[in-house]
Amino acid sequence: MRLTAKFCCLFTGLSVLTSTYAYGQTSPDDKALQIAIVAPFEGPYAVLAQQIRLGTEAAKLQNQYPVSLIYMQEACKADQDAATAEKIRLAKIKYVIGYLCSESLEGAAPVLAKDGIAILSLGSRQPTILEQETRENLGIFRLYPDRKLAANVLADKLAPQWQKTPFALLEDGTVQGRDFARTILQVFKTRGVEPAMSDTYRPAQTSQNALIAQLKRAGINHIMLGGEGDDAAVIARSAVAANWPLTIAGSESLLRNDPQNPLPVGLLMSGLPEMTTQASAESAVKAISALAQKQNDTGDMLADGYALPAYSAVQIVAQALADQSNPPKSATEILRSTQFETAIGAVSFTPAGIRKQNPYRLMRYNGKDFEPVE
Repeated sequence: MRLTAKFCCLFTGLSVLTSTYAYGQTSPDDKALQIAIVAPFEGPYAVLAQQIRLGTEAAKLQNQYPVSLIYMQEACKADQDAATAEKIRLAKIKYVIGYLCSESLEGAAPVLAKDGIAILSLGSRQPTILEQETRENLGIFRLYPDRKLAANVLADKLAPQWQKTPFALLEDGTVQGRDFARTILQVFKTRGVEPAMSDTYRPAQTSQNALIAQLKRAGINHIMLGGEGDDAAVIARSAVAANWPLTIAGSESLLRNDPQNPLPVGLLMSGLPEMTTQASAESAVKAISALAQKQNDTGDMLADGYALPAYSAVQIVAQALADQSNPPKSATEILRSTQFETAIGAVSFTPAGIRKQNPYRLMRYNGKDFEPVE
C-alpha cells in the first residue's frame, strides 16, 4: 500500500494543517481547547502520519469533542522540531500528540517543558527517552508500554513451567538482544529461576547445527531467544534436522522475519494482541474506517498502525481538558493522576510517564498468526 499525504504543506510561522473537517463548535482561536498533532506528514513516513490524522479526526467526530486539532510537521531532526515546539509553546497549547521519532522528542521536549506542556508520544520507545523523562521530568507520556513489561509476561507464564527444565538464554549480540537477555535474566532471577546456559550466537546464518549440537550435549530443549524471527526459524529447522525437540520463546523481535523463511509452529512470544479486536475499540474502529472511506487518499485504510492509538490519545486529552479540579492542575499533573477510558482500554501513567497497564500477552505462532495463549 503506497499512499501520499496530499494534505501536506510547508509550514511558516504558526501556519499549520488545520482540520480538514469542521467538526465541533470550537473556534480555532480558543487556544485552551487546541491540541497540537505533530507527525511526519511529508516524507517517507507520511503514511504513518495519515494513520494519525485519521485517528485524531475520527475521535473528534465520533465523540463530538469541542476541540481544534492543529497539525504540524515533524522533521525527525532535533533542531527543527525544537523550533516547531517553540511555536507550540508561544501559541499556549497545553497538549501535544504525536512524535514518532526519538530525535523529535529530544529536541522538542525540553522546549515544551518550559511551560508544562504535556506530550502524548505515539511512537518513540527508546530507553534513552525514558531515562531523560525520569531524570528531567519533561512531561513525556507514552501510550506504548515499556518493553520490560513484555519480559514480565514471559517470566510470569514460563518461569513456573521452566523451573525444573534446563533452558538456554541466547542473544544475537545486538544492543537490543543484549538488553532483552539482561532484562529476562533479572526477572527470571526474581522468580528463583536461572538459565542453565547463557551465550551469544551468530545471527543471520543458513544453519545453526553447531548450536543445536551444543544444546543436545547439555540436554537443553528450551531457548529464551534475544534475536529475530529469521534466526528462530533457522534454529528450529536445525533442531528438526537433528531430531532434537525444541521450544523457543522471545520478544516482539521475532516478528522481524522474511516471509520466505517461515516461523516455526509453536514459537512463543510476549507480544501485543491486535488492538482493533478489543471490545473497547469497536466503535473507534468503525469511525476510523468510515472516515477513511470518505477520502480519496485514505479510502483503502482501516484502523491500522497508529490510527487507534491516535484516536485514544485524543480521548485522553479531551478528558484532561474537561478536568474541573480546584485549584486547577497542570496538564502533566492531570495525566499523572487520572485514569482515562479509551479505545485501547483503561490508560493511566506512572510518574515516569509510562502506561501502567500491561497489555502484553504470551502468544503462540499457529503457522499463520500469533494468537494469545490462554
